[in-house]
Amino acid sequence: MFSNRGLKYVLASRPTFPARGNARPPKSAGLLLLTCILLAGCPGPKFNPPPSVTPSPTPTPSVTPSPTATPTPPPTPLPEAIIPYSHKEVARLFNGVEVHSQVESGLGDIASVERRALDSYVLDLQVRVRVPKAAQTIAELSEPDPSLPKVLPGLSAMLPTSKVSDFYYGLYQLKVESLGRELGRLEQLLSKHNFFDCNTILELTNPQSERKVLLIQSDMDVNADGSDADRTLAVDGSSANFQPYTSYRWPKRTDQPSEFLGDCQIKLKQAETELSLKTTSADRKKALREQVEELQREIGDLKHFSFLISKADPFVVLPGFILRQANHAFLPKLGDYVVVIYGDKLYPALLGDVGPSYKIGEGSLRLATQLDPRANAYNRPASNLNVTYLVFPATADPTPGPPDLKKMRDRCETLLNEIGGTSGQLWEWADILATPTPSPTPTASPTPSATSSPAATSSASASGSPTPSATSSPSPTPTPSPTPVSPTPSPSPKPTKGSAHETPHRHHHEAGETRGD
Repeated sequence: MFSNRGLKYVLASRPTFPARGNARPPKSAGLLLLTCILLAGCPGPKFNPPPSVTPSPTPTPSVTPSPTATPTPPPTPLPEAIIPYSHKEVARLFNGVEVHSQVESGLGDIASVERRALDSYVLDLQVRVRVPKAAQTIAELSEPDPSLPKVLPGLSAMLPTSKVSDFYYGLYQLKVESLGRELGRLEQLLSKHNFFDCNTILELTNPQSERKVLLIQSDMDVNADGSDADRTLAVDGSSANFQPYTSYRWPKRTDQPSEFLGDCQIKLKQAETELSLKTTSADRKKALREQVEELQREIGDLKHFSFLISKADPFVVLPGFILRQANHAFLPKLGDYVVVIYGDKLYPALLGDVGPSYKIGEGSLRLATQLDPRANAYNRPASNLNVTYLVFPATADPTPGPPDLKKMRDRCETLLNEIGGTSGQLWEWADILATPTPSPTPTASPTPSATSSPAATSSASASGSPTPSATSSPSPTPTPSPTPVSPTPSPSPKPTKGSAHETPHRHHHEAGETRGD
């Protein structure tokens, strides 16, 4: 074996060959050949072969089918000239009004000219409505409430001489006029429900007693207004349109301030502060002055007057325009007695508030929840025209005051008898604000016993009530009887916003609106 160095020398040496001819090669050439043969026969170094690894099979990819190409639709051909267009649609709005709309186009002048033309872009608005006739016969009055002739047996005797009241025609005239104003300003129209909310207003006179009565057939919305700190402070004023006063009012009888007075005073101070700022615009100042005047009136009313309470007092509301018709033979006034008929029940009430002049049919929460316990400020108890209101003009008590519910029922019973009586049930209201008379505390009478101890006896006396035995049953708590409140005479203050029997000024329900009058 040769070393690597010798091998390199041998491999790198250049052999010398003899000249051409028959001469023999030198010995070095043979040696070189022998060396190559020996090297070829020598085994190389031994290495351990790496372990064999079985290759994992390559997953076959799934073939996703290529989507079928959707052919592109050909484009809509463009018009080559102005084409007149007309389109009509019929829809029903949320308020029940059916809308017939139509769009029409035609050929005009160039845009710079048409932009200045007044009639180049026109919206034609038209409302068609049928004004209903007033119900006047037994059949017509029975259509929404079949039980009415039975509940009022004297009704048929008064109908031959009855007259459809001017109040009915005035109500629907105001409704139609409000549609015209609202439509022209693209405001929310009076809903179909509220347009057709009155079935009739009849002026009836009993032929024997000559008692006058206004018969109104309508639905019933809810009035949640009013407060009286003299009777209770538990008044919920959270509804969206709540107002702490009603049109029917009387002078306060205690020094208990209204729970709503502080809020009005805060609003007044805020309005006066903003009004005094130099940065307040002229338009804003005008609105603030009106707000300040209104708040000052409200604060004066809350300081000096008490009002009906919707949750406790049964009262109804009439449109404001009706109470402003001076010298009308059937003119109702605040405080007049009213009987509300629903089914075979008759509910005594007062005329206690005025509302918008384009709607009718509204009662207090006390009335509404009696018709339907689910009623609240946002949920009316009766949507159909099956509520009858009997308003007795010129029956208000001479001195206004908190309602005496027993007296109210007795007075309404007398008035019903004067128009033929009733076969229905005249409701008897409970006074839910009456302060119960405290029951006397029973004094313990200890039974002498040989086993009784002085300590036990003194303990019973100190507690003010005997120790109950195992067999004793609690005695029922006596139900307090309502205590009628008798009005105490007091000097009438200078009227603000109308006293109870005056022709009412515009109620806050109507504030800021011209729809009513």
